[in-house]
Amino acid sequence: MKTRKLAFLAASASLAACSDTTTGPEDDAHQVVVEAFLFAGEPVDDIRLTRTVPLGEDPALAATVEDAIVTLTRGSERWLLNRLEEPGAYGYPGDDLQVRGGDLFRIEVEAFGRTATGETIVPGPPDGVQLDKDRLEVPELTPGSFQPGALQSLQVTVSWENAGSILHFVDVEGLDPAAETIFPDFIREGVGRFRIRSAPTEENFHAIGLRQLEHLGRHRAIVYRVNQEYADLYNNRVQDSRDLNEPPSNIRGGLGVFSAFNSVAREFDLVRAGGS
Repeated sequence: MKTRKLAFLAASASLAACSDTTTGPEDDAHQVVVEAFLFAGEPVDDIRLTRTVPLGEDPALAATVEDAIVTLTRGSERWLLNRLEEPGAYGYPGDDLQVRGGDLFRIEVEAFGRTATGETIVPGPPDGVQLDKDRLEVPELTPGSFQPGALQSLQVTVSWENAGSILHFVDVEGLDPAAETIFPDFIREGVGRFRIRSAPTEENFHAIGLRQLEHLGRHRAIVYRVNQEYADLYNNRVQDSRDLNEPPSNIRGGLGVFSAFNSVAREFDLVRAGGS
């Protein structure tokens, strides 16, 4: 599973807190919570299953579901998903499943003797995505040689058309982890490509500040259009724990969300000022 888990959606954890007062504790403990996200043009590897926890307990401690049967369908096509390495994660390793804008997908999850289902339509890609610059010159930054406020103007802004105030978010990934670091004595735990994600926004732009980045070299900004199911859940992420209303869910026979996203990518370079 790629490290693009939608961690900014704090509301997703609240889905695991069962608030159905019409069922007994035993039934509540055996409801599946689905967090399933499809990305147009990308592998299917962002599906996670947990079980509900009693109201008042920490949803973050919800047990994962390791033995479910999970299938995706599109019309007459059907794909059986595999268990992935991460606890509770499912995905499809083959290349015959292509997620495209306009596709209607259905998910079926068989767990605890029940079947939970959901449907989602993959949105079209964001419109009019562009960068205000494709090259940003970065001065040599050494202790005492720069004022922190001067860094605020060093940024790349990505924008898109958004007359309908639809939620979008932006991923930024560094494509050259071996490149020179922007700041002196910078050390990051872990290895591999650098990647950050913005919170969803109804605006039509996102500023990528130099302080958010790590290395010089080529970078990719990816603008994602958010589907309505996800927008509803995100907009409901702040909920009083005394409120017994369940968060929005498009999963029948369970809880959770099944949603899809589409994206457009643009690339830019960070170069040291005075260099080539």
